[in-house]
Amino acid sequence: MKNLDSMISYVLDKAKKFNLCDKKLLYKLRLVCEEVLVNIINYAYQDLNEVGYVEIACDIDTKDKKITLKFIDEGIAFNMLDYEDPDLTLPLSERKAGGLGIYIIKTIMDKIEYHREDGKNTLILIKSIANFIE
Repeated sequence: MKNLDSMISYVLDKAKKFNLCDKKLLYKLRLVCEEVLVNIINYAYQDLNEVGYVEIACDIDTKDKKITLKFIDEGIAFNMLDYEDPDLTLPLSERKAGGLGIYIIKTIMDKIEYHREDGKNTLILIKSIANFIE
């Protein structure tokens, strides 16, 4: 957790280098990164008695006008696409705990891919930046 802000800053700084300075876009990217990273930090390595690692990649494609975020970890397998969205129509007292962060990620991003290979989780998140880049 002590490195959370620096990991998020990596993505935001890269976005700013490409003049993606729209406050709403940056807020959404921050929120998505925070949700993904906190989930990895808190859950991916919970069954292991070791320090885990997270690899983050951020690619900004000005031709196709999209930003791609990639998160890789060696924690327990977890595919957020298999996670059921919370029923937001229920009163808070009747909702199951958890899942709201995943729902937020699914709502903000345009495309989500997940695969597990060689003991590693790879989560790829893609967002169109067509409205934010010339």
